[in-house]
Amino acid sequence: MKCRFASFWGVFLTITLLAAASLAQSPQALPGCEPAPEVRKALDERLNRKDLDKMKFIDQAARHRAVYEELIAKYPREVEPYRRLIQDTRWMEEHLDPSQYPALQERFRKQAAQNPDDPLALYAAGVALFGTDTPESLRLLEAAKAKAPQFPWPALALAGEYTSGKRMDKQKSSENLAAFFAVCPDSTNGQAQWFLAKDVGLQQKVAAALRARLAKEKDPARLKDYGTLWGLEFRTHPPQEHDALRKQVAADLKRIERLNPKPDSEWQAFLINGYKQADASSETITAMEDRLLREYPQSEEASSIIWKRWDKANKRPEDQKDAVAWAKYHEAYKEVLKGWIHDFPDDSYLAHEAWFNAISDEDSLSEKDGIAAMDEWLRYKTVYDGPSAWTQFNAADFLLEHKWQPSRALDLLGQAKTIFDRDHALQQANDNLSAGDRDDLNERLFGEDLRVAGAILKAAQLVGRPDAAMSMKQFVEGPPPTQEKWQSLYWWNRARLAALEGRKVDALAYYQLSLHTRLEPAQYSEGKFRDDLTDEAQALWKETGGTPAAWAVWSKPLASKGTELAQGRWEKPKKTLPAFELSDLSGKTWRLKDLEGKAVLINLWATWCGPCNAELPKLQKLYEQLKDRSDIQLLTFDIDEDLGLVAPYLKDKAYTFPVLPAYSLVINLFDGYSIPQNWVVDPKGNWLWTQIGYGAEDNWAQVMTQKLESAKTSN
Repeated sequence: MKCRFASFWGVFLTITLLAAASLAQSPQALPGCEPAPEVRKALDERLNRKDLDKMKFIDQAARHRAVYEELIAKYPREVEPYRRLIQDTRWMEEHLDPSQYPALQERFRKQAAQNPDDPLALYAAGVALFGTDTPESLRLLEAAKAKAPQFPWPALALAGEYTSGKRMDKQKSSENLAAFFAVCPDSTNGQAQWFLAKDVGLQQKVAAALRARLAKEKDPARLKDYGTLWGLEFRTHPPQEHDALRKQVAADLKRIERLNPKPDSEWQAFLINGYKQADASSETITAMEDRLLREYPQSEEASSIIWKRWDKANKRPEDQKDAVAWAKYHEAYKEVLKGWIHDFPDDSYLAHEAWFNAISDEDSLSEKDGIAAMDEWLRYKTVYDGPSAWTQFNAADFLLEHKWQPSRALDLLGQAKTIFDRDHALQQANDNLSAGDRDDLNERLFGEDLRVAGAILKAAQLVGRPDAAMSMKQFVEGPPPTQEKWQSLYWWNRARLAALEGRKVDALAYYQLSLHTRLEPAQYSEGKFRDDLTDEAQALWKETGGTPAAWAVWSKPLASKGTELAQGRWEKPKKTLPAFELSDLSGKTWRLKDLEGKAVLINLWATWCGPCNAELPKLQKLYEQLKDRSDIQLLTFDIDEDLGLVAPYLKDKAYTFPVLPAYSLVINLFDGYSIPQNWVVDPKGNWLWTQIGYGAEDNWAQVMTQKLESAKTSN
């Protein structure tokens, strides 16, 4: 790969030099709010996602870079090729060639030094240096903004740089975002829209400007910006006005439908999404979907419609212990999946990944069929998605779970560790991390290292090669973690290493500590019960002559750990819950201060979130159980950007729990987040616990209720 990219660099050396010369010699015309039509057309046509998905990863990367460099050489005063080149090369640093990004940084740094009065040169260097030399990045961007106040892009970059990290300054971030939209009042730039969601007042102004612009628009590609507009309007109007907004959306759709006489599958899917927000009848939506299926039967959009219909008609079993029901469900899914794979040959996920994902947990899977499915999945992920530590790790984990080809698993884990080590070094080199950010990063990376070490130790055990784990010995035997959530895995790794080295008594002591410190007991999942920790410990116990009676005593959790075992994935939040005042979709206003005296469960979700869709039926049942209690309140924070989709979704699902649109609140609270989440708040308004993710436990409602009851008595 490196040789191929080296030759690629050679091919484009002349283009790069020409681009640099053009930047220096061009008149000082500055880019506007959007790319020139010819630049947009080139980007849309030559970097079409569906075409790129069919290309190998290395060829995708080469195509991207070629297009950007050619556009920079031809249009040196256009900002978009610079932005995308920097963004993609930074991403490539993590996935393919770490040498490219430093070289690009140096290139733009030199151009800025050679052109100190050119705001575009200063901007490009400023964006490229963020995270590596952030003080210089800020200096260059501030200089670019000062030299050309009507050049909007330095202000947007500054809004981003001031929004988080060591140099976070919310006022400067807000001022710079306002400066960007003062010049570009109707911009739909993705980064600008992300920051805009933090400022409700500014959103209203942008929505008004965008509606005025779209009223004159006739280009179907640009008319898709209505999707952004509708999201802004629903989020900035109270629920009482949403019916009027739905009528406006319906009117917009009637106008724009006529402007595209040859709608492709993407356009039709866009219209379907719009009609859902307009609360069109289910018959109307079904008819539109049927048209798409007829006209584009092999499209990605068609496969999405068919999958959603099947999923709605085939409910997942609610009882995680019901092995028969789950086996029936999985057999039905595999049968229909075979048809989809045949019917949608251009869908890369169906063609290369779906089958492996569907069968990977099967106990009855033959080694021949399992390895064949894994090989295809691994080949596709590596060649088409690019090198990834998690791809190698997950392939190795599959082999280890089935006890197949442990030597190969060990090789895959070695590859994964190399990539992990490189990625960790890149992330830790970020010079804009605050102390809290660095602590969070180090905690996450430590957890990744523990998982990799555990898998390597397991593979070394199966192969019978203690030497294969010796490179991990110093890490495994390092000081125990202070974070409770990592302690069980830490002691498990110590146990595996001791067993590998023949220190069986030591291994049993460590296995016991691992059992005693784990926070979440093994659970049934989709009809299966799996507890590798207990199985490993019990096998060694029997090997050393231990009896079942003594095992029952030895492995019993400590009495003091009962509460911790119930905590599972619950963690202490690191932030304070804002004193929110939000209206739900019925128009009722909810204030944190008005909830005093009640223990509160807040669920974060979105309509597009798969795990959320699995969790919400249980949430509805819990709400029905608790809704009449005066000491407990259940709320949900919805974070859909397309808020107009939420009410139709709730109607279709017959959910009645309170739904508070909270997209702006959540993204102001977090730089990034995972959903679903559950928050527990005590009667004084203190945010006590956070649970991230959905584990499908049978006792989900019981755990939630217990957590709420305990919150009532917290100090």
